[in-house]
Amino acid sequence: MKFRFNVNITEQDYLNYNSFWMLRSPYGKKQMLTLRLAVTAIFVILIFITCFGFAEGYIADTLLSIIPLGVFLILFHIFLNKLYSVFLRVHMNALKKKGKMGYSPSSIMEFYDDHFVETTVDNKSENKYTAVERISIVGNKMLYIHVNNIMCYMLPFASFENKEQYNDFMSFIKTKCNSIDFYK
Repeated sequence: MKFRFNVNITEQDYLNYNSFWMLRSPYGKKQMLTLRLAVTAIFVILIFITCFGFAEGYIADTLLSIIPLGVFLILFHIFLNKLYSVFLRVHMNALKKKGKMGYSPSSIMEFYDDHFVETTVDNKSENKYTAVERISIVGNKMLYIHVNNIMCYMLPFASFENKEQYNDFMSFIKTKCNSIDFYK
């Protein structure tokens, strides 16, 4: 075994990960762009129908019906990220009430030469490094090991004993994954 970490994840860490995933990661950015384009296309179609669907000669009525659609579209784009954060909190609270959070508060992560293992109270998962798509390092707080576009292992910087262990781990993990992204 090369490294062993006691990992403790809080509800805020999980919320931060989900916000990061949707708003900053390459995976979520694609989904947000698709959503933005789809909503814009729907509104452009609605505006087009409104322009040509009203009786000819009533330009004032047409403009009065287009303006609210345009304003709503602009507000949608401005507040989409905040709206997502609100829906995420509501969803997490619903999961919490059901007792089925999407993470384990504590685990042990062990890193070997050819694979890594996460052991929780309920589960033990083992992955080869070839399964890792990318690693995201967010500020000096969290390291995300993305196995695919949905599943990720979180390793808080607080899990490292000291800066030297962090540097040793980073040197090690860079040999296992070519795609390492740094975020502020």
